[in-house]
Amino acid sequence: MKLQHLLILLPIWLFSARAGESHTAAPSPAPDSSNWQFMGAVYAPLMGLDGTVGVRSFSSEVDLPFRDILKNLDAGLTGTFEARRNRWSVTGDFIWLKISASDEPTPLSNVSLKEEELIASLALGYEVYGNEKTNLDLLGGAALTYLDAELNLFTPSLPNSSRSSSGTLSWIDPFVGLRLRHRLSDRWGIFATGLYGGFGASSDPYWQALGGFSYWINENVALALAYRIIATDYQDGGFVYDVKTSGLNLGVVFRF
Repeated sequence: MKLQHLLILLPIWLFSARAGESHTAAPSPAPDSSNWQFMGAVYAPLMGLDGTVGVRSFSSEVDLPFRDILKNLDAGLTGTFEARRNRWSVTGDFIWLKISASDEPTPLSNVSLKEEELIASLALGYEVYGNEKTNLDLLGGAALTYLDAELNLFTPSLPNSSRSSSGTLSWIDPFVGLRLRHRLSDRWGIFATGLYGGFGASSDPYWQALGGFSYWINENVALALAYRIIATDYQDGGFVYDVKTSGLNLGVVFRF
């Protein structure tokens, strides 16, 4: 097994169901919420791709289920951090993936894709409702997407048997959303986050959805499991990225 696969598998039993914009299901803040509170998380990006990637007018359908991601994942790193004081919070989150995949759409053709993707977001949150068990935050922020893609098509039966295209692009999508955290008991919690953005400024649309549950081992450490979808429809000239990235997020949350 490749070293980078071990680095991805290591946090599987240590994960954070954190996504996009601080989606962890932490208990309600302590009574002395005038002090800064911090949370960090690492998680395993068991996420697949489904959609269309096009570079310089050469496009290809991509169907890479999350259950097969370790077969095609060259490297990956994910994490998040949140700072909270009173009703306000600031959250940063990132997902970095390098993927190599190939497919045979017909018996006489082969398509390969190499892709490096970084999704990094920063969100400002304000708690619009909160009690001992439930917190509801209004979110606003922006997500940066960086993509470096290379497509190769091999059709030995045609005169032009090989075609290749590559390109690098980055863009920023503003978003708004809601984040819910609810404590079911001293140890169990559930959480959900919904974001919508793009608004034609870059992508049209850009959205995220996440839901899951957490189990707090002690006051400061939780295991969590969630399902997450990130959808981006971005087009710029001959560049097309109309893709849903979805799958399980699995790992650990630290509060300090």
